[in-house]
Amino acid sequence: MTSETLLENLLGLLPEAARPELRGRIEAALAAQARGDGKDEARAMRYLKDLDIFVHVSGPQFMYSRGIAETLRVGEDIFELAYAMKRAMQ
Repeated sequence: MTSETLLENLLGLLPEAARPELRGRIEAALAAQARGDGKDEARAMRYLKDLDIFVHVSGPQFMYSRGIAETLRVGEDIFELAYAMKRAMQ
């Protein structure tokens, strides 16, 4: 699976109207992580897999995970994006 396929799968969870905005936010997050060192695809896959996990985590567990973001390998920004996706899915 490629990062583009995973991105399309994540966007497929959303209503059509929410897709362009959230695609832009996801692509901006991926671009911010790009370093041009040949590992960008792996970095993008890890980010998208993490985002997929957080989008599918239920409410209480999501809030707990967000609370311990500093100890996870992800930053607070991924939770903001996952939360926006969760809200759009409702």
